[in-house]
Amino acid sequence: MTVSDVKVQVFTDFDGTLSLDDTGLLLIDDHRSMGPEARRVIEHKILNGEITYKDGLQEMWNAVHISWDEAWAEYLDHCKIDPGFPDFNDYCRERNFPVTIISSGLKPLLDKIMYNFLGDKAKDIDIVSNNGEVHDRNWKIIWRDNSEYGNDKSRTLGAAREAASPDTIFVFCGDGVSDISAARHADVLFARKDRDLEFYCIREKIPFVPFDTFKEVQDVVEKLVDKKAVIEKDPKTGFAKVVDV
Repeated sequence: MTVSDVKVQVFTDFDGTLSLDDTGLLLIDDHRSMGPEARRVIEHKILNGEITYKDGLQEMWNAVHISWDEAWAEYLDHCKIDPGFPDFNDYCRERNFPVTIISSGLKPLLDKIMYNFLGDKAKDIDIVSNNGEVHDRNWKIIWRDNSEYGNDKSRTLGAAREAASPDTIFVFCGDGVSDISAARHADVLFARKDRDLEFYCIREKIPFVPFDTFKEVQDVVEKLVDKKAVIEKDPKTGFAKVVDV
């Protein structure tokens, strides 16, 4: 393996990005909980700016009434990971590129699911998320911060940026509304195709790379590491894009 002097830090959303299933929605859409129709009404209000993301998600979790054991037996133990992520994670591990999950989900769920996915390798992946408790059939989300998102992902990227060397390339992968705060802080922004984050980036003219699998993410990161592509920043907007060389 040729050693490159390019430094990379990877940040990724979990639900709908790293995990192909949205762990929260599986429980929120259950017939014992809110159900998909009522959930879509709340999502519409969030997208229209009628309520904050945090308030909408709070309402959804308040409506979850399924036991911890039922949640795992019926849904969570069957969650699927993006098929390209394990190889991409190995690529990053070999080069000491930190991988961090930033999620609006509940940490007890993510910890267990990631262990199911990756075994002991999951221990090297930092998870920055909300917390949660389950009492009988009632679920409580414990917010990480007081922002409108409950977990403002831009704060994690901002703190990492301050601690990193100036030439470090920051990669962020996401798919939804909760990822918008982080979108403006990445050097390379990957947005899952046909999801809310992609639509937002198109509307706001934010450069991004659409993707279907982490294999595509790895391909772009490898080009940057091998110096077959570079980051080019717009001095007016501060936004960055990947340019082949």
